[in-house]
Amino acid sequence: MKSIVFAAAVLASGAALANDVDPNGFEKEHFQSSASRASVIADLKAAQAQGLLPQGELGVKVVLQPSAKSRAEVAAEARNSARHYGEVAEIE
Repeated sequence: MKSIVFAAAVLASGAALANDVDPNGFEKEHFQSSASRASVIADLKAAQAQGLLPQGELGVKVVLQPSAKSRAEVAAEARNSARHYGEVAEIE
């Protein structure tokens, strides 16, 4: 009898928590930045130059140039890599 009550309680609590998509209310906090992208990049580089932030793999990487490859080239490389490593990949 106790196991039935326990199972019912677990199922009821699981269903109750499943509806709570944002339990901490993060969706209510909408951040609006007053700084431009260029000023943020300048601040980042200044902090890295002063040694306040790590550089390289551990640091933030900002992409300043768009990719030189087309979407089709990247998809072809991904398919080729998936074939090479025996993975099943659905790449558009």
